[in-house]
Amino acid sequence: MNSVLFIALLLLMLAWPVPALAALVLPALALRARSRRRAGWSLPAATLCAAIASYGYGLKSTTFGAWTDPDDRCGLVRPDLYSYGYRGPANGSQDMWPLRDTTCGPDLVPGFVNPLVAGSVALFAASVLIMAVVTIRARRPSAV
Repeated sequence: MNSVLFIALLLLMLAWPVPALAALVLPALALRARSRRRAGWSLPAATLCAAIASYGYGLKSTTFGAWTDPDDRCGLVRPDLYSYGYRGPANGSQDMWPLRDTTCGPDLVPGFVNPLVAGSVALFAASVLIMAVVTIRARRPSAV
C-alpha cells in the first residue's frame, strides 16, 4: 500500500501541469457547452483539478522523492542557498498535510500552496453539493 501511495505522489509531483491545464480548460469548455447539465459539472471538476495541481506543485518544491542520500537532498533542492551535502537543521521535518518540508532549513513549500489546496477542496465540496441539489430538483416533477 505504501509503495502505491509513493508512486501516485511521485507521478503527481511530475505531472502536476496536466491537472493545472485541465483546471483552466474545463471552465472554457463549460462556457461553450450547449447542454446545461454537461456545463454544470465543469466547476466541480475544475476545482478538483486545481486542488490536485496545486498540491502537486507544492510537492515538487519539497525533497520528496529524491533518490539520493538524505544528506545530499538539500544540495539538490536548494543549491543556491546550501552547499552540496548540507545537513538541514536537527529539528527539520516533512509533512504531507499540511504540505511542509523544513529538512533544509526554511520551509520549501511556497506559502500559497496549502491555502489554495484547502480553498479548492472547500469550493469543490460546495459545488458538488450545489450541483447535486440542482440535479435532484430538476428531476423532481413540478407540483403544478
